[in-house]
Amino acid sequence: MKKVFLILLITAFCSLGALGQESGNRNYNRNTSSQRTPPNTGNLYDSNGHYIEAYVLLNSAPDEFVAVFGVAQEGSTAVESNEKVNALIDRFLSSAERLGINRGNTFVDFITQNRVYNFSPPADNVIRETLSGFETKKTVAVRYRDRAVLEKLVTAAAQASIFDLIKVDYIINDMTKIRTRLFEEAVRVIKQKEETYTRMLGFTMKRFAISQELYNTFYPAELYQSYTAYESGAVDSDYSSSGRRVIRERKSSTSYLEPLDRSAFDAVLTPIGIEPVVQSTLYLKMIYSLAR
Repeated sequence: MKKVFLILLITAFCSLGALGQESGNRNYNRNTSSQRTPPNTGNLYDSNGHYIEAYVLLNSAPDEFVAVFGVAQEGSTAVESNEKVNALIDRFLSSAERLGINRGNTFVDFITQNRVYNFSPPADNVIRETLSGFETKKTVAVRYRDRAVLEKLVTAAAQASIFDLIKVDYIINDMTKIRTRLFEEAVRVIKQKEETYTRMLGFTMKRFAISQELYNTFYPAELYQSYTAYESGAVDSDYSSSGRRVIRERKSSTSYLEPLDRSAFDAVLTPIGIEPVVQSTLYLKMIYSLAR
């Protein structure tokens, strides 16, 4: 008996250790968004009647992507700065065409053209701010279907001296189809719960009205979390007050995708893989009356 207890104790400690390792460095910053909180409250009765809730999730691979790059150039005149920007963009789009992306799937958006000021060398103990040129800023949006194209686009942009990848949008072409699937699944869940309450608790319930129908769509850009993992030493207060400076090392931050937790849902229509996807949810709440 003692031997069996010892084995169980060792197994428990090993399990705890494994769980601790799997948490990883993300524990240095556990951000949670209010959007991630399930809307259902678990309160299934109030003065309006009885409720049955369903919270369902659908993971969808995007149909298309749109990458947006930022381009900015300065020149002594407004015309010069604009021509410099256009030259970089044309070089980039020519490379994109060789990747199979035609100009019809790109769009150049004029953002702004600003005056640029700088300070002149001091003269008679006076430093003056003077106009030094102009800066033109534009963005280039590129639509593509193959996820692997992004790496090639980033390389092509860098070769054209464009280094600012602003964002990548995930495009779902038919949101109506997704909402229909979510609604059908939510209704199935509610009917199943209704049947369970009737069979196991003896309730006879009559549907009265829909209380809530709340759709949400979460794109990967909204689901990334960031953290900075390090352990830093302490500086004695006497040392700091002595006038000596403390110069700390730069700490690198890391971002990672934290998808919605499937355990919060009554049903998940499609399992999530290892690639970022668009996550669509529906919270459906029905009002019931108890038959007498």
